[in-house]
Amino acid sequence: MQNLKNKTMAIMIAAILTISMGASMMLVPNANAHTPAWQIPTYAYVNVSPNPAGLGQTITIGMWIQIPPPTAAGAVGDRWHNYNVTITRPDGTKETLGPFTSDDTGGTYTLYTPTQLGNYSFVFNFPGETMPGANGASQTNAYIGDYFKPATSETAHLTVQQDPVPAIPTNPLPTSYWARPIQSGNGVWSTISGNWLGFGIHSFANTGRYNNTGSYNPYSDAPLAPHLIWTKPVAFGGLTGGEFGGTDTSNFYSTSQYEPKWAPIIMNGIMYYTNYPTSINNPTGWTALNLKTGETIWTNNAANLGGGNPAQTALTSQGIVTVLRCGQLLDMVNPNQYGNIAYLWSTGTPAGIATQSQSTTYNMFDASTGTYILSIVNGTSMTLTEDNGGNLIGYYVNSSTANAYNAPTLNMWNSTQAIFYPNSQFIPGTTVASWSWRPGQTSVINFQRGVVWSKPVATNISGNPLISTTDLSGNIVTAQLSINNVNSGVVLMTAVGASYFNIGYQIDAAYSATTGEQLWIENRTLTPFTRDSITKVGYGMYFYIQSAEGIMRAYSLNTGKLVWGPTQLTGDNGNYPVPDPYDSIGGYQTELANGTLYIMGFGGDVWAIDAATGHELWYTSTNKLIGEAGSDTPYGVWPLWVFSGGSVSGNGVYFLNVGHEYSPPLFRGAKQLALNTTDGSLIWSILGFDVTNSATIVDGVVTVLNAYDNQLYSYAKGPSAMTVTAPEVGVTTATPITIRGTITDISAGTKQEAPAANFPYGVPAVSDASQSAWMEYVYMQQPKPTNTTGVPVAISVIDSNGNSRQIGTTTSNADGTFSFTWTPDISGAYTVTASFAGSESYYPSSAGTSFYASEAPTATVAPTQPPQSTADLYFVPAIAGLLVAIIVVGLLIILVLRKRP
Repeated sequence: MQNLKNKTMAIMIAAILTISMGASMMLVPNANAHTPAWQIPTYAYVNVSPNPAGLGQTITIGMWIQIPPPTAAGAVGDRWHNYNVTITRPDGTKETLGPFTSDDTGGTYTLYTPTQLGNYSFVFNFPGETMPGANGASQTNAYIGDYFKPATSETAHLTVQQDPVPAIPTNPLPTSYWARPIQSGNGVWSTISGNWLGFGIHSFANTGRYNNTGSYNPYSDAPLAPHLIWTKPVAFGGLTGGEFGGTDTSNFYSTSQYEPKWAPIIMNGIMYYTNYPTSINNPTGWTALNLKTGETIWTNNAANLGGGNPAQTALTSQGIVTVLRCGQLLDMVNPNQYGNIAYLWSTGTPAGIATQSQSTTYNMFDASTGTYILSIVNGTSMTLTEDNGGNLIGYYVNSSTANAYNAPTLNMWNSTQAIFYPNSQFIPGTTVASWSWRPGQTSVINFQRGVVWSKPVATNISGNPLISTTDLSGNIVTAQLSINNVNSGVVLMTAVGASYFNIGYQIDAAYSATTGEQLWIENRTLTPFTRDSITKVGYGMYFYIQSAEGIMRAYSLNTGKLVWGPTQLTGDNGNYPVPDPYDSIGGYQTELANGTLYIMGFGGDVWAIDAATGHELWYTSTNKLIGEAGSDTPYGVWPLWVFSGGSVSGNGVYFLNVGHEYSPPLFRGAKQLALNTTDGSLIWSILGFDVTNSATIVDGVVTVLNAYDNQLYSYAKGPSAMTVTAPEVGVTTATPITIRGTITDISAGTKQEAPAANFPYGVPAVSDASQSAWMEYVYMQQPKPTNTTGVPVAISVIDSNGNSRQIGTTTSNADGTFSFTWTPDISGAYTVTASFAGSESYYPSSAGTSFYASEAPTATVAPTQPPQSTADLYFVPAIAGLLVAIIVVGLLIILVLRKRP
């Protein structure tokens, strides 16, 4: 983030001054000098930001004068010197910052952290300067010798408060499906969005590794479940069938370890690779595909390589395509430009371009379209890497002694330097910078224009010539230093007395990768004929493994001294010496990540070693991880083919492939393995046979070539989709209803021919635990598993009172359907949401529906007579009868009395 801030400030100042630069240059007269010298007034300016600022919050102080140095032209020419800024603190004390030197626009900046509350003031001073015409400036410039007068800026004021001025909040890492391009403001996403530039050569390929050291991508996570998002064939593969039978040997050519069919470059979410459907001598074109979908974006082949320009298609004179070498992300920062530009580089000479015999041609292409741009000719093979600006840097040895040193030379080459001045002044050895980056279309540039320095390489040690010996044919071989690796600011070089079998010694030497100066040289004593060689370089060290016995040592890159060892690799996967005996014949391969050296042996052994101490962190083996090999392999173990070397992700996953070198046979049961780098435990495994390629890890996508069918398999967390329905009529608060729906995998691969045909209603989403067998069923023609489980689904409602609540959970089945039964508890309108929170295999998804629940109707009940009591049956009738009797007697008395006279 600080680099970004610094670049932004530099570009801001440059932009402010660009117009004045243009105006000043128009004033340059066509003369060699002014007589007498001019006295030119200057105006000084200073700015502080942010303002106000918080106590302890870093601010940027920008300073400039109104006119750039008239002789400045990119990397060359004069700069203004001795800028200074006087700061007055709130308590009245002062401090002075500087001196500072301007850039080619006449401005510069510095950072400052206020430590007091209150008002600060800043004054910038330019002391004046006579233009000297230094730093390669054109000596015909009229302003050389003129005096640019002193200037002092107006005072800039800064208010410092207790609380810092907040920055715009950064968007967090994504929790839903995402794809390229990534919005530039999402800076934290850089931690999960790496690239794969292919500087390192993958086994016998021309490219294919993350960088020149190996395949550890710290800027990309790997999936923690074996969920496939797409597959794609790179050549005929799998069972040949028919008259060739159904054995393990009747497969199309896929164990092509010496003719790798896939060695990719990945930039901006696009995977590029050269197609080799048959022999490595017959490349047929390039494919550029979408990393997240497998969709082909463009193809360059014999018909249109380089955009189809008949005059320059970048086809060789043999009519085949040039072969991809690496990618480049050039971070071009100058007063007129800012940001990365993506290029592809190939090797091979386009037809019609004359070159020296046995030389190497480097061709540059636009990465977005595959269009040819230019060629750099008469070069040599190099160890390629990049600097902080994305410039393509190459190191190589020139064996010729026809030079000022009378010795072979180590050389550093910069592609940007070679290209910058194809049609104008070229100054060897200068740091490349310019006001504009404009590579000339169809330019043919001499390789030598990019040589930054050449330094002598040692031909003796301690005053004695390097040892000579004989090779297997009895020829005298003079030891000569060659480049082993470039890492940690050091070029590590080695010289051995024979091309393959070590005969008891190796000369190691180190040179500064910045200056080419020799740091040290040592003659190592080795155990003869044990394949004792350097396996990995990094973290300021380099590591030897002696394959015959599994013994390791580590040396310092800066001093050449032993750091630790010899250390014996131990394990329980064999009996002699200690690791499996097949390790001695197939050898070991290593990856270095986060200070840990990960080692895989052909015999199925895997170790994690603390790179600083040599201490074993953990050990495991393929038989421990996936079970005994039984009779499926001829080795008694599941072998790890070491051409691939494995890959390591930023979130701590170590990818290995079971496989071996030769065919026949393609034995059954081989697996792609994903191990936890913390303890070596198995995270997941799935069918996959390896012969040469380690997995690529970019943007959360792991891609590997499977020799079982010559297809690319890409694993990643994929998108999911849900549906949900509820009854539309007859719903009341008195009766249960069933809410049902589906959850499916909608990754791009599910639209491919076989999955789409076999799952016309969509591929069900299943649990992480079921992924391996399920993906093998969906994509690899394996039997349907019988124990597949689905994913959890949460059911929520918003009721008629506006209350949102989860009413329950359920789990989908192997068909991707789910259901949940529930009785509405109040009447009114409901909104229903079924949601899946996501897993290691899928991103979240949800779906909604609605229904209306009526109040349950109240039933009408006829009235009933209550049962009569004993009083009702006996006492009440008796009283009533007595009353009637009394009335009757009373009436009789009245009648008798009426009859009396």
